[in-house]
Amino acid sequence: MTDIRKFYFIINPISGGSSKTEIVNKISEIMNENQTIFEIGWWEQDVSVKELVDKGSKAGFNTFVAVGGDGTINNVAVELVNTDKVLGIVPYGSGNGFARHLGIKGHLEDYINILTKGKINKIDCGLCNEKHFFINIAGIGFDAHISHLFSKTNGRGIANYAKLSIVEGRTYNEQEYELIIDGKKMKENAFLISIANGSQWGNEFYIAPDAELNDGQLRCCILKKPPLIAIPGLIRRFLTGEIAESKYYKDIPFKTLQIIRKTSAPVHFDGEPAFLNNILNFKVIKSSLNVIYAN
Repeated sequence: MTDIRKFYFIINPISGGSSKTEIVNKISEIMNENQTIFEIGWWEQDVSVKELVDKGSKAGFNTFVAVGGDGTINNVAVELVNTDKVLGIVPYGSGNGFARHLGIKGHLEDYINILTKGKINKIDCGLCNEKHFFINIAGIGFDAHISHLFSKTNGRGIANYAKLSIVEGRTYNEQEYELIIDGKKMKENAFLISIANGSQWGNEFYIAPDAELNDGQLRCCILKKPPLIAIPGLIRRFLTGEIAESKYYKDIPFKTLQIIRKTSAPVHFDGEPAFLNNILNFKVIKSSLNVIYAN
């Protein structure tokens, strides 16, 4: 791949719940100042991400920048897996977990400068049932239930997500799962199971503090439902990266994982919900995506 980066920005107008005018203006300002080749495309109802990536590729662009949250990043990344194209990120979602893992933090100008000055590394991706890619975290149980409900609401943003989680968390119970992890069988009752490539859901909530994006494995993170009195301490452990010390949590690295549950139910892939059957097969796809990191 040529060393000259040519940037095709793919903007999700609804991510983060606010206007993207400031983003477009700042992209244009910095890219023009640096005399960088760029173009902006809008992911809208009548234009798919695949169509935008195909259009950009035909025009000679080699770096595709997802402007939005983890779901937007997922949709762009899926089109770049196992190619020589590069994924760039301007985070503009509710949690921005994947961007935070890459060190992409700060303000809008910082995000755009990272695109031109950051380093490119290959990372692993996750795959479920040979169809559903994810680059940060897939989820089963409570967080998949919330992602499914959240996708059907009109309100966006972290406040609406948190409110929904609090309301639903009161009545959502543990589910029974059978796991086959790299050939070893076990049974678990779990409130949620996160399949993690990256370390956090977003907003510095670390579900898999030891996760690395290029270690050739994923992590099966199992959380039991804590009593109400234990929730503040559990939240503190999530925020400090000390969740592994909790008796309600278990983290198992793996290369292949089968999960068998009682019924079909939602699963989320980087926050994007899908309704799948009761048998789920996960595996790692090693060194399959080029991504721009912060230096």
